[in-house]
Amino acid sequence: MQTYATHLLNGRRFLRGLLAAALVMVVGSTAWAQEESLVVSGTLKHEETKQRLTNVTVSVLQFGEPFDEIDVDRNGKYYLDLPMRSDYTLIFSADGMISKRVAINSSSTPEGELEDGFMFDLDMSLFDAIEGFDTDITDTPIGIASYNERNGRIQFDLDHTNQMRRRIDDELDRLADAMEDMERARMRYDNAMEDAERAEARGRWEDARDEYEKALKFVPGDGQAQAGLDRVNAELDAILRAEEEAAAAEAAAEAAAEAARLAEEEAAAAAQREADEAARQAELAAQAERDAASAEAEREAQREQEARERALREEEAARESAAADAAREAEEQAREEARRQEDAAAADARQAQRDAESAARQAQADADAAAQQELLDAERSAREARQREWEEQQRLMEEEQRERKAKAQARAQNFSQRANKAEDEAEAYYRLALESERQATASEVEDTKNQAAMLNGRWNAEAGDRARAARRQAMSLDNGTNGSRVNEDRRREAQSLQQLAGQTLGTTGREVQGAYQGREAEHRQIRAANLAEIEASKQADDLMKARSSARMKNASADALLDADMKVASSNTRGLPRLLSPEDRDIPQGVHETSYDIQNGLVIMRTVRDGDVVRRYRKVVMKTGTYYFCGDRSITQTRWDLETNLAYD
Repeated sequence: MQTYATHLLNGRRFLRGLLAAALVMVVGSTAWAQEESLVVSGTLKHEETKQRLTNVTVSVLQFGEPFDEIDVDRNGKYYLDLPMRSDYTLIFSADGMISKRVAINSSSTPEGELEDGFMFDLDMSLFDAIEGFDTDITDTPIGIASYNERNGRIQFDLDHTNQMRRRIDDELDRLADAMEDMERARMRYDNAMEDAERAEARGRWEDARDEYEKALKFVPGDGQAQAGLDRVNAELDAILRAEEEAAAAEAAAEAAAEAARLAEEEAAAAAQREADEAARQAELAAQAERDAASAEAEREAQREQEARERALREEEAARESAAADAAREAEEQAREEARRQEDAAAADARQAQRDAESAARQAQADADAAAQQELLDAERSAREARQREWEEQQRLMEEEQRERKAKAQARAQNFSQRANKAEDEAEAYYRLALESERQATASEVEDTKNQAAMLNGRWNAEAGDRARAARRQAMSLDNGTNGSRVNEDRRREAQSLQQLAGQTLGTTGREVQGAYQGREAEHRQIRAANLAEIEASKQADDLMKARSSARMKNASADALLDADMKVASSNTRGLPRLLSPEDRDIPQGVHETSYDIQNGLVIMRTVRDGDVVRRYRKVVMKTGTYYFCGDRSITQTRWDLETNLAYD
């Protein structure tokens, strides 16, 4: 018996066509059937492997009561000869497999009808038991046959068959969701266990406890996770006890330290009292010394007072002599001050002239800066306009892509949901799918080219902005100006030099700005570096555009070649006898793959027999199942005969 996970991996592929491929009911009359008898025969096969089953038991219930029971032969075949005009239930069962039921109601067959009997060629296929599969679904017959008065035959109810298909699809979806939830929980459990073991190995016990608890949430009652949680809790309890013991020891040490501190404070207080007493005695001795010194100081002050009086008399005589000298000096200073005022007035006039010239230069610099700012604002506005234009183009392209996708999906959905398709409609659906795929490929190529063209234009504009900014900076350095801040620094430097030298450098200040005052070499290096950066940016932009163009050209060529190959393949008729290079490596036999489409599933089988390679497709949709060989529609019988290389 295959495992639950294996069935879920393969179940969605082979159980989608459970009733379409498993229940082959070819109904017809026979001349050799016994009179007034219902003959049912067929072959039992495995649903997935298509191998014949030899361990199947066929039980027959007549009006709900046991009537007959047989085992299939070594070729998986069975044969039943039942009386007409009775209601039968056939039960196909085997160990380790899901049982199936088929109801044949012949009791309503009128007397005189089907006097020669009737024969069913009823082939059945069983699949392995799946854990969790609701067997109550298969307790209901997957096929119910009854007498049809319009054509006088016993036929199966297709509406009931479709209803059973939907029930099985719903059950498979439920099992798939449960399996996905189980796999996600198991993956999260494994991750939590790995993190817990890693944290436990590194001694991070709290992290390990959290991870083990998390693992138990994903897989409740897991023994390994519970054992790990117990170990971690034991370690945490031991750590807690050790911390409590350490805290108690620390408290005892703090108490001892407090007692020692109190003793030290008492000893310090006693020593302080002794020191205070010694200080008081020393203060008394010092007071006595100060009293003696005070008496001596009074005597010294008396002597100083007498000396000052003598000095005042001598100073008065000196002032009278100095007064005459001061009068002469004042007259000389007045004449000198007049000369200085005249020199200052001339200097102020020259300074006013220099200030006027500096103000004129500053006004010119401000006007240049304003013009430069207006130019920068205009360029920024242009960049913002280009950015808005690019964003609008990108939005229009995305809307166009979404509109094309929506139209393609609407066409596919509208076509796929049309009920009661015939084989010619199935072929038209398949061709429409190929055409939609080609259109989608061409649209993707066109969108990629448009995006590349828009990116190239954007890169060119940004490169131009960077080049213009670098050229402006280089021109600013070359002209000796680098913004108002540099001009202000140079003006201040010139004024300081003029004040130190005591003279001006000219009437226009050109000498200072033209000489660069020791920074000429630095400015030339900056200018050379900017020019080199501009050239490198140009080369990088050219290389980027060349690579982007080559990449887009290759992608476009590949996409167009792929589209041409698909068109040629869809227009091909017949089977070539010479193998193509891609078919030479295909092994002999049947090889099956599958993929999902809108509202359905496509099963592809590649059959190599000698030097002949044929490709078949089985399209399973809600409205029916359709078969193709290449681009041609075929029957289910041809599909079974040509894609199942199994022999007795």
